[in-house]
Amino acid sequence: MINFKEKYGQYALVTGGTSGIGKALSYEIAKQGVNLILVARGSEELKRTAEEIKSRYNVDAVTIQADLSKNEGIAQVMRESEPFEVGLFVPAAGLDTNGLFSKINIDKELALLQLNVISTLSLTHHFVKSMIDRKRGGVLLVSSLSGHMPNPYLSNYAGSKAYVLNLGLSLYGELRQKGIDVSVLSPGLTDTPMAKGTGIDWDKTPMKKMEAGKVAAIAIKQLGKKASIVPGGINKMMAFMAKYLMPFGMGSKMNEGMMRKALPLDRI
Repeated sequence: MINFKEKYGQYALVTGGTSGIGKALSYEIAKQGVNLILVARGSEELKRTAEEIKSRYNVDAVTIQADLSKNEGIAQVMRESEPFEVGLFVPAAGLDTNGLFSKINIDKELALLQLNVISTLSLTHHFVKSMIDRKRGGVLLVSSLSGHMPNPYLSNYAGSKAYVLNLGLSLYGELRQKGIDVSVLSPGLTDTPMAKGTGIDWDKTPMKKMEAGKVAAIAIKQLGKKASIVPGGINKMMAFMAKYLMPFGMGSKMNEGMMRKALPLDRI
């Protein structure tokens, strides 16, 4: 059986690799003996995470400090990763916003699309081309449970993650013919700095948090085996219900009521 490193090569590039699910995924990949290229905005977090990975797993950890919410940051990642053979690409950087659609800051929402959608599309396209030439590689896109269903008050975020989900599921069929694995990870509520910083009182919802490390371990184990990876039994059930059992209108009304209870009053 071909092992992880033989399948995906020497280097994996992970965006958002210093925090939350992205950091946990970086650790899981390093456990497989694959070197890392970590992309994030913060220099201190990059340095600290790279040193932790090097000392703990005895692999190389290269850093690229770049802001992927800007086109220059996307171009920088393409340029600075050029010397390395990237055999696994994991775009885990993301932005989450919430609130009544008429109250949202449109500039923040456009930045969300740039990070969640444009950078994911641009960098996936960039790295896949060389994977096709080598006839091997992998892409692990990061969507969300919100991408599987209507999610009022997180409308733009949910829309961006639905895009990532459908992009990945489509590429799964397209690229498997070329020897490239594509899987889409759709976590539910996860105990991360991003989830804590939303202002949402998750205790007022039926959502149960998963640990980022557990989410990442499931994702790496199922990479290349499943097109869609939804960690957690409750999350799987919710994704199944949204797709097969519940009309979209009913799901939207149900989720609106749930989120309205959990959001600060000034956002609804």
